[in-house]
Parts: sequence; C-alpha cells; structure tokens
Amino acid sequence: MVRRLVVSIVALMVFFTVPFLLSCAQARPPKPGPDYVWVAPHKAPNGAMIPGHWKYTGPAKPGKDWVPGHHAPNGKWVPGHWKTVAPMKKGGVWVPGHWGPKGKWIPGHWR
Repeated sequence: MVRRLVVSIVALMVFFTVPFLLSCAQARPPKPGPDYVWVAPHKAPNGAMIPGHWKYTGPAKPGKDWVPGHHAPNGKWVPGHWKTVAPMKKGGVWVPGHWGPKGKWIPGHWR
C-alpha cells in the first residue's frame, strides 16, 4: 500500500514537472521578413554559446550594412540589425562587417 502511494506521488510529480520544463524552452521570435533564415543555437569555435537568431540573406540595401548578431565585448548578445554606412571615401572599398580570425567581430569599414 505504501509502495503504491509512493509510486503514485512520483508519477504525479513527473506528470506536472515535464510540462513546466518544456515551457522553459526558448521560443523562436517572429520572422522579421521574407529575406531572413533561422540560425539554430550553437557553440562558436571559442566555446561561446550563440543563441538562435534570424540572419538576413536578402539583397543589400543602399546606404545600409547588415550587422549579424554577435557578442558585444561585455559578453551580451547583440541581435542582427541594419547600420547606416558611412559615406564612401573617394577610391575606397567598403569591407562588410565580419568575424576576424580570433572570433572577434570587426565592423564594416572603408579601406
């Protein structure tokens, strides 16, 4: 009788705990537009966890540069966003923002 009661209590605890734990999963934010693809959470080469985020894959926008989601120097995640490009230097070439060889984000700039 006691054994049956213990099994029932454990079963009820599992029954009520599982939905609670499932509700803690990170929900995917709404898609910002048609030219975005979802990047699942993953680990960067340096071991940092990159949360799931939307990545822009569409055409370039005049005067704007897409900055992909990245970790700021303070360790906080910065979601991807559009940044206004500085006016072109005469004879210069725009280098889009990119990840450097050591995993550090290098903002877009004129070279």
